[in-house]
Formats: sequence, C-alpha cells, structure tokens
Amino acid sequence: MKKLLCNLSVFASLLICCLVATPVVKAQGEGDIEAKFIAMLKNATLKGTWAPVAQGRLGSEKGNDSYRITRVEKGDGGKWSVVSIFKYGDREMEFPIACSVKFAGDTAVLILDNVRAGPGKANWSARVMFHDDVYAGRWWETANLEHSGTIAGTISRSEAK
Repeated sequence: MKKLLCNLSVFASLLICCLVATPVVKAQGEGDIEAKFIAMLKNATLKGTWAPVAQGRLGSEKGNDSYRITRVEKGDGGKWSVVSIFKYGDREMEFPIACSVKFAGDTAVLILDNVRAGPGKANWSARVMFHDDVYAGRWWETANLEHSGTIAGTISRSEAK
C-alpha cells in the first residue's frame, strides 16, 4: 500500500509538472496569429528557389524565384485573398488570388484549390507554409499534375510605394 501511494504521488507530481509546463496552444484562426500572418505578408517579397516535380521525382533546384505580395485579407466566412503584384509588359497590376488559410499552431498554411491565377488559362493548386519569414510549399497545375514543383525561400518587407 505504501508503494502504491508513493507511485501515485510521483505520478501526480509529474502530471502537475506537465500541465504547468505545457505552452498555451493557440486556436485555429485566433486573432493574434492571423494578425502576425497578415503583417508578415504586407508589402512582402518572397525570394527563393523552386524545383520541378515530374513522375514523382524532384528535379534540379532553380534560383531567383520571386513573388511580390501587397497584402493578404481575411474576408467573410473565413475566405482569404492574397493580393499579388504581376508585371504585364511595362505595367504592374495588383491581382487578388482567392485562397484558404489554415493554422497549425503559429504556422500558416495557404491553400489554393483549382484557382485560375496569373496569365494563361490554367488553374493551379498549392499548399504553402509560412513561419517566421520563411516559406515552403508545393504547387501543381490542376489539370496536369506533371506540371508541378516545390518552392522555398525567405520573406522580406518594404514600405508601400
């Protein structure tokens, strides 16, 4: 009996330590996490590399991949929009891209599902993770899975023009 009480006491102490030491996990879509994501992509340039994926194999990494984002906006019903800047000839145009954003703790995952984006008639899908000014993900042409790849890089911000 004395051994059982001792074991229960040790177990209870460990349980209390675990509960006290466990960090607070933020809920999906909690305001400060969303605000940090929005701030990370305000007037942002994503610069890094990409690599093609074909027949289940990762191809050679290509450098100098760059994307400009003016802002991200959360709309009604949890829908999001990424407003990117595209160059068309000698003009720059803002182009909103509809997406979903989910959060795994403090990490944002941007989800594109069969979205027409950029020039041409192709629809695209992607999953891109954002955390502490770093991004990484996978993209593919929805109708042609052999036209796909990975992206990864860092995020910097500038003052609005």
